[in-house]
Amino acid sequence: MFAIGDIIDEEYTVDDVCSTTGGMGAILFVTPRTKNFGGSRVVLKYCRETEDEYLRRFRREARLLLVFAGNSKVAQILDHNLEHDPPYYVMPFYTDGDLTTLHPTIKDNLAGQEALFIQMIDCVAELHAKDTFHRDIKPQNFLRDNATIRVSDLGLSMERDSLTAFTQTSQFWGTHGYLPPEFHAGGFKHADAAGDIFMLGKSFYVLLTQRNPMYVIGNDIPDPLFHLIQKCCNVEKERRYQSLAELKQAVVAVYDILLGRVDGVARAKQLLSTISTRLSEQHNFDSEEVTEFLDCLTRLEPEEKKDVVSEIPSLFYQILAFPEFSPRVTEFLMQYCPMVEAHDYGWGYAEIIAVDMKTLFDSPNVADGDKATALDLAMDASSAMHRFAAMDTCQAMIKSVDTDGLAILVRDVIRKYKEPFVYNIEPVNCQHDTIASTIRRMKREADAG
Repeated sequence: MFAIGDIIDEEYTVDDVCSTTGGMGAILFVTPRTKNFGGSRVVLKYCRETEDEYLRRFRREARLLLVFAGNSKVAQILDHNLEHDPPYYVMPFYTDGDLTTLHPTIKDNLAGQEALFIQMIDCVAELHAKDTFHRDIKPQNFLRDNATIRVSDLGLSMERDSLTAFTQTSQFWGTHGYLPPEFHAGGFKHADAAGDIFMLGKSFYVLLTQRNPMYVIGNDIPDPLFHLIQKCCNVEKERRYQSLAELKQAVVAVYDILLGRVDGVARAKQLLSTISTRLSEQHNFDSEEVTEFLDCLTRLEPEEKKDVVSEIPSLFYQILAFPEFSPRVTEFLMQYCPMVEAHDYGWGYAEIIAVDMKTLFDSPNVADGDKATALDLAMDASSAMHRFAAMDTCQAMIKSVDTDGLAILVRDVIRKYKEPFVYNIEPVNCQHDTIASTIRRMKREADAG
């Protein structure tokens, strides 16, 4: 629309094109004709689209940025004319660019990673403090300003309880690969902190790996840090960090371990000892201690996890079955699974595994998917150690299934174990027809050879 030498609004002379890849907006290097911005280089962003929806969105972005005038963590507007055709605003030119070029600098610099991620969280927290959700978080939307960064591009941001014409008429916008799944099902119009946290997790991943954010793969990422990213990016928003403060605390805790500021194993075992003492002597527990232990466990390296989970007392599984903690059973079983599957324990410990997994299996608060996983782990230990008492516990779980959803999941689990302790269960003792018919089929297959 504009060429070098053109004059915009009688105030700015176009020097060059800065960027034309910013969606609805284009950015130009300009020279002020009458205004003085301290000699700093400035850029002018204008709306290059003519449809009303894009124009509303552009004006809304500018007005949101003006709400954060003077804020060191949000990109700043120096001048604007939203009634001009096309509407525009002027901002400083951040010579260091965005975060996309930082990978070589931070890939092997743990302290640099921590500092950057905390800055990103703090920038987004400024928006959330004013009940505004970004909805398009990615490395390109943070600008580097010397040693600090600023969040930018608020064109898709939404204030809580505000449904504009733009959000009402658009199913979802944003950047492919970064969007949380709920945005694809109408959640874009009802954004919240969990959506921004999902996109922050994807951004952390891209900054660390330079890989496609669509698929989060743990190669070359320390296990504690990868778990943090996975939790940010959980497809179920209720299983993500629920606030930026919680995420920030988790980032610091992860790098405490990675940078050697604390001994994660020692802290986990200390918490476990305290929890065990409370359970055995006082018959109660402290929710904050349990939460910290579960968080600490996720940050350990795989071999460290196996060491710690093997010391968890059976009473602890009763705590996990409480409604307060049952949503974390999936996460816990992910940490528990490698210990079971390694088979580095005595035959007697298979009985303990089976009993502990039955505690979760029998709880009405534990999700069916987690119950199926618990049964699978119990059967794995029983089979590997050839422990009849553990097999009896597995049989009791199988026979007790009495709901359709759980029966389908358990059917798939038991068919993995073509062993006598499974197919010799008396079908008439099973409470669900799906389980009974599966065992009959397994028995026929075993008899047929």
